[in-house]
Amino acid sequence: MITEEEAKDIVRRMGKPTLEFAASIVAPIYWPVRNADGTVIARNGTAFFLKTDQAVFGVTAAHVIEGRNSWRSHCEIHGNTKLRLGGRNGNSVSFDWDARSIDINLGMDIATFAISEREIEQIDRIVYSGFRNGWPPAPPKERQGIIYAGFPAVGTRVMSPHAAQFGVLCGTGLVSSVSELNISSLLERPYLEATLGEGVPPENFDFGGISGAPMLYVTLTQAGLFLNSFAGVIFSGPNTSENAGEAIKGFELIRARRARFIRADGFLDHSTWESLRL
Repeated sequence: MITEEEAKDIVRRMGKPTLEFAASIVAPIYWPVRNADGTVIARNGTAFFLKTDQAVFGVTAAHVIEGRNSWRSHCEIHGNTKLRLGGRNGNSVSFDWDARSIDINLGMDIATFAISEREIEQIDRIVYSGFRNGWPPAPPKERQGIIYAGFPAVGTRVMSPHAAQFGVLCGTGLVSSVSELNISSLLERPYLEATLGEGVPPENFDFGGISGAPMLYVTLTQAGLFLNSFAGVIFSGPNTSENAGEAIKGFELIRARRARFIRADGFLDHSTWESLRL
């Protein structure tokens, strides 16, 4: 096992190109919301696209789609609104969830959907396959380096009901703990970088919107190459609640549901999830 200082040194050496790669595999998944005064805002989560030996499919957090303050709850109140997948330079494509849904589990907090490589290219994103031996990928070890990227809602700029620009947040860190269900990483601000030039998020920054982002872990080979592998789906970021009972000042934790719960065909492993929760 490497020491914590050695692990941090590896994370520092990953640099901006590694973070920009993380940004290239994610897309905002969002829906427009019209305020009472007629202005339009966007609610969003983060999605990414996996390629296995069996299928290509999209992944996001289930609570973006179903449950309280989700796309579905908005549709129930305001009428059906199609989701959109955001691309670069403000462009986006309409996305019919009910026609594309593969699987969803609110407890697990993962949802998967059908999408083609051609459609992913149309929004100028990259399908992620990563380094792995079989499926699911092996989990990371504690103190292993991670990278992630997502779209905090506070960085969104709506240009029209069909176009929005999203600020991407990229970061690296170390695995704090690995359980049968989750992988956790305590946020270390020296490793945050905003690839769009808007600076590093301040203390108590609202990370809402990064749910559904991939957490990748990084292995450094003897040849000095960085190999990244899929660790899990981020479902929880730092808690910015003003309620002292819900947030711990200075304790910023990112949690991801382990990759083991996603099958190679895009469906979810509900039986393993239920057995581990007993």
